[in-house]
Amino acid sequence: MAEQEEIQLWQTVTPVEFEPKLPRTEAQALLISARQGAGYAIAAGQTAHAVKSRATHMLLDFSQTGCAIRYQIDGAWEQLPPMDRETGDAMLYALKQICQMNPADRRSAQSGKCGIKFVKDKFDLILQSQGVPTGERVLVRIDALKIPFERMSDLGMRDKMFEKLKERLDSESNIILITCPKGEGLTTTWTVALNAADRLVRDFQSFEDQGSPEPEIINISANFYGGDTGHTELSMLKKMILKEPDVLMFPELPEAETLELAIEQVEKIEKQIYTRMVAPGAIEGLVAFAAKYPGLRNRIADRIGAVLGQKLIRRLCDNCKVGFEPPPQLLQQLGIPAGRVGVLYQPFIPPPIEQQVDEQGRPAPITPCPVCNGRGYYGRIAIFELLVPGEKFKAALKKTQDVAQLTAIAKSEGHRGLQSEAVMTVARGLTGLDEVKRAFAKR
Repeated sequence: MAEQEEIQLWQTVTPVEFEPKLPRTEAQALLISARQGAGYAIAAGQTAHAVKSRATHMLLDFSQTGCAIRYQIDGAWEQLPPMDRETGDAMLYALKQICQMNPADRRSAQSGKCGIKFVKDKFDLILQSQGVPTGERVLVRIDALKIPFERMSDLGMRDKMFEKLKERLDSESNIILITCPKGEGLTTTWTVALNAADRLVRDFQSFEDQGSPEPEIINISANFYGGDTGHTELSMLKKMILKEPDVLMFPELPEAETLELAIEQVEKIEKQIYTRMVAPGAIEGLVAFAAKYPGLRNRIADRIGAVLGQKLIRRLCDNCKVGFEPPPQLLQQLGIPAGRVGVLYQPFIPPPIEQQVDEQGRPAPITPCPVCNGRGYYGRIAIFELLVPGEKFKAALKKTQDVAQLTAIAKSEGHRGLQSEAVMTVARGLTGLDEVKRAFAKR
């Protein structure tokens, strides 16, 4: 009797529906062509398995013998069973075809994009491929179109910090800067922060490159420049100033002339500026922001109202996390006053398989947690720091770019940095100490 063929991961889930980024008729023609290939079903199934596993990235490494697969889940990479080369090649051919790339080119750097639908949820799939000495490396990014967070507290922000941030978002005559390390949720935090601002009673105008528009947000008007608009960033700002908006938003750091004109509005007519940038922390971000505009440095220092920084960290699984009484020495190391926190939490780690036995000593394997699948963590939250510069800090920012010196001044004015906030996140039972160590070791 012939051996039954082993079921592959891509065969265990309902496949995704691909949605090429093309006009409807062309998209249908492309899908008809792609479905005729042997790799279409594999691509649809493997992508669905990645989405169902909560993966945000899928890494495919092709060699002469096969295709190694890894998923990034909650910011950590996990190895999956490899595919044979023939199956992997067929899958990649289909993915490249649907993303309007050249499937036959296995050497050049290429990138493409398509939409996918899994059950009721929609995503953008961004594909990047590059030939390497051992074969080809392919990174697949899976971006949810719907942000699953509504409030800053959903992202992990403390209530007291949110109150302070909200006050700054709704103030006048200042600059708000939102920062985040690369790939750690800048767009999400920006969007959720905007949703917290008073958009119903003030006029928000966003200035965006036509080639990279922002997701729509209720009561925020998008003004496009570049492309076929006939406007530069500066000319569009001059045009919109005539309408006297309250908040000028720049999802990308503006050009120096544009920022200078915007700051004039802040200084003379009590307007407000929101912008964002990639940076490892709030103080580093503000230093880099000021350094980008040397001619405006003093005016930026005078008008900076708040800088938000963040770092993503894995969240303990509420279903299986384990509490323990922290010894006094540990609390002292963390800077937590004795008696303040009675219980800390850590992920459940099962004993070695040989120790998983019942009362009679018979094997009794522990079933992995059905929520996190035995990872101990489920999802991610952000550790936030909110820098509200005091007068000493502003004066120092005009004279120095020394992050250590500015950090010391900020602390003297009451600022809590990311590491202090990380300890509070542990104390709140949201993450574990080992996860904090892992996250900060990457810096």
